[in-house]
Amino acid sequence: MIVEVLKKVYRVSKALWVKSPATHDIRSHLMHDTPRFRGEHTIDYETCIGCDACNKICPTHAITMKHLPFKKQNIVPEVNLSVCIFCGLCEDVCPTKPEKSIILSGGRYDMISGGWHQDQQDFWVHVDIPQSYIDERLEAEEATRVKKEMMAKKKEAQLHNEKEDKA
Repeated sequence: MIVEVLKKVYRVSKALWVKSPATHDIRSHLMHDTPRFRGEHTIDYETCIGCDACNKICPTHAITMKHLPFKKQNIVPEVNLSVCIFCGLCEDVCPTKPEKSIILSGGRYDMISGGWHQDQQDFWVHVDIPQSYIDERLEAEEATRVKKEMMAKKKEAQLHNEKEDKA
């Protein structure tokens, strides 16, 4: 029994004297330091078709869709990097050709934070669409709508003229 107690005392004292490999400060090291790390997301709002495929395939639900004031392509993805596992499925499933609308840029990305809610909000990849682009798209949609109305009125007048000619 005394031998067992001495063995336990020896193990505990050895653990106190030997430095553990987990005692280094992780704040000075990058979180993703592997050559296979795919990197932070880059989203191209001009080529995105708003198909929502990236949102549907994301295993961690790190992607949300931001609504835009357009009728067509009215959503674009935004990525929460604090939840993302950087698997790249969103890039793989993106149907746009020849360039993908959402790509992982590769390289390193430092994501150490204090753990506060404000810090987590900094880890979003937001799509910054310039107001000029939004205005151009809205004007183009309005021009298309006016053109369709004019064509419909022209067809209606043509049908009306044909009915009068028959009568």
